[in-house]
Amino acid sequence: MKVALIRQKYTPFGGAERYMVRLIEELVALGHEVHVLASSWDAEGGEKIRLHPVSAARKPGWLKSLTFSLGCKRIIESERFDVVFSLERTLRQDIYRAGDGCHRIWLQRKNLGRGWLARLATYLSPFQLAYMALERRLYTDPALSAVIANSEMGKREIVELYGVPEEKIRVVYNGVDAAGFPLQKREEYRAQLAEAYGLGEELRILYVGSGFKRKGVPALIEAAAKITVPFKLFIVGKGRTGALMRRAQRLGVAEQVVFTGPVRDVERFYLGCDIFAFPTLYDPFSNATLEAMACGLPVVTSRYNGVAELIRDGEQGIVLRDPLDAGEIAAAVAQLADPQRRSRMGAAAAEAAAPLTMQRNSRETLEVIGEVLEKR
Repeated sequence: MKVALIRQKYTPFGGAERYMVRLIEELVALGHEVHVLASSWDAEGGEKIRLHPVSAARKPGWLKSLTFSLGCKRIIESERFDVVFSLERTLRQDIYRAGDGCHRIWLQRKNLGRGWLARLATYLSPFQLAYMALERRLYTDPALSAVIANSEMGKREIVELYGVPEEKIRVVYNGVDAAGFPLQKREEYRAQLAEAYGLGEELRILYVGSGFKRKGVPALIEAAAKITVPFKLFIVGKGRTGALMRRAQRLGVAEQVVFTGPVRDVERFYLGCDIFAFPTLYDPFSNATLEAMACGLPVVTSRYNGVAELIRDGEQGIVLRDPLDAGEIAAAVAQLADPQRRSRMGAAAAEAAAPLTMQRNSRETLEVIGEVLEKR
């Protein structure tokens, strides 16, 4: 069968990209002819696929999204693929993986605590209008055969916002590659971090992710000023740090907050820290949270994170009601200051994450593709 995969920009990094590589490998192993539609491809493995470069405007963002979608539609109409699997909001696909959730929900969360003028500006932005139009067009397309949501939260939002029949949506949780996190090196990594950052007995708090504002770093900095036990907070990932560093300075916690930037050896932080804090405003299913749980870290995250579906509050971690409430975040961290409680909750977190393997994720995704192909 000719199977087409759509991803606007492919790089070796990122959860969606790793997902796509596994999917390509599995499809090739099953004997399918795999085509990739992308505006750029920057990774190994290109010999396994047929790449279709898609021309798209570089700027502005709304025009880039629209021209990419139109370019994909032209290729799809000319190639006559047996099934089209998209990881982007495009104009033509048989299966859509809603890895980023619903854009309309994100805009609602983005505007929490903002004035009416800021909210109005958000919804009148050409980029946001284009994205919402593409999203509505996608979900209301009669040709759409199946949707893969990565959490029950995501599925519920799609049904409520766009009226997609529940039987059309399959929940496939993200997977984690346990081999990438050598648990036997925990003490070694703890010692390395202690030496690199001059640590003693402080509570080591970890955040991993990009998109700092969306994923709660400003509130986490505010919470740091309310934590009463000795601590060191590691912010690992790509994002603008200037305003956040100035905020930490004003709050008197600049010495306790470390911005590492992107790192290749993120496992050193997962296994070298005590707790994982991720007070996200919106994340359908945070890979970083799942990885932290697999490494045995109790987590503090919000109810707007799909991974919260794996957490019984107070057992595998603590689920926040309001990710903007610095006091609530600080109180949750304080509950995890006790080493015995952390150990118990961390073990429960690892147990909850254990079934969510990469293999399970690939198998369930391939089942969806197989069902659509069978109907054809």
